[in-house]
Amino acid sequence: MTSITLPAFAHDQPAPEVDAALRQALAACDRARECAVLWFAEVQKRELYRELGHASLQIYARVALGFSDNRYWQFKRLADDLERLPVLRAAVASGEVGWTKAQQVARVATAETQSAWVAQAAASGRRALAVAIKVARRQEAPAQLSLAPAPAVPAATAVSTTISLRADGLQRARFEALIEKAYKLGLVAAGAERLDVILDGLEALVAAAAAPSSGPAVQVIVHKCPECEAAAVVTSLGEQALAPAQVAALACDARVREPGGANKAIIPPKVRASVLARDRHRCVTPGCGATRFLEVHHVVPRSLGGSNREENLVTMCSRCHAFAHEKNTQVAVRELVPGVGASANR
Repeated sequence: MTSITLPAFAHDQPAPEVDAALRQALAACDRARECAVLWFAEVQKRELYRELGHASLQIYARVALGFSDNRYWQFKRLADDLERLPVLRAAVASGEVGWTKAQQVARVATAETQSAWVAQAAASGRRALAVAIKVARRQEAPAQLSLAPAPAVPAATAVSTTISLRADGLQRARFEALIEKAYKLGLVAAGAERLDVILDGLEALVAAAAAPSSGPAVQVIVHKCPECEAAAVVTSLGEQALAPAQVAALACDARVREPGGANKAIIPPKVRASVLARDRHRCVTPGCGATRFLEVHHVVPRSLGGSNREENLVTMCSRCHAFAHEKNTQVAVRELVPGVGASANR
């Protein structure tokens, strides 16, 4: 990638020189964005945000990069498209195709047509390219437009499984429109994938129809071996193993039944309700703020002498909770809520 040169600003320059300097600066902005999206795509592809201490790419973008949601989705969509379209990615990396043209091409290009679109983008102006893309989109059925694949959950964090849904053209269009609207309205937590949105919607339906309760809308039974401490859930596909971080998170906030005994909450219900109320029923992880799938996390683990007192407890969503256990981010969590962590071992 070529280096970027910025013109030095000076007052009272002739109009042609001001115009040339402005154009040079704008070109540098475009090249900087093209470079940034390639690095952003690298962070996403290798999930480097986890090594940097963030549970999701969106939380990393918000907290570490200072991105707005709109800017995050601009980078996220183009990063997904560059992964899907290697010819376009190479053209962006070489400077042959700029940021704006890359976004335009990604709307219609497929693995089979990307080379032709990249060639047209390189030979056309932005307006001419926009017209050609508009014509192509009118001629091509919506179902044939390529969609970027959703990123898979890393095996180190959770053992993945596949849920398949079949839809006709109208159902798919409604699904995609509703998903997009949910993101735009801020109804979806940072870093949430499409499955999270579906689960949120189902939980809201169940909660609306159920009697008021301070507990979760549904309960999932987890079987844990007392000797090896491996854990699994039973699904229609049989037993599905849980990752160690998920098991550790369960040890914070669950109801446990020993053989022959009754269910017993790890955290007393009154204490749990008080912690949720104190944290305003939101995940306290910076940049997240999820309001569903909430769990209570021990700042100092019980295995290290941590208590079930409020000052040792914070509210986290299941994703951030598992990530906290995976990365053992005790120090960071102590700073999330004022007063939390003080006298936590009492």
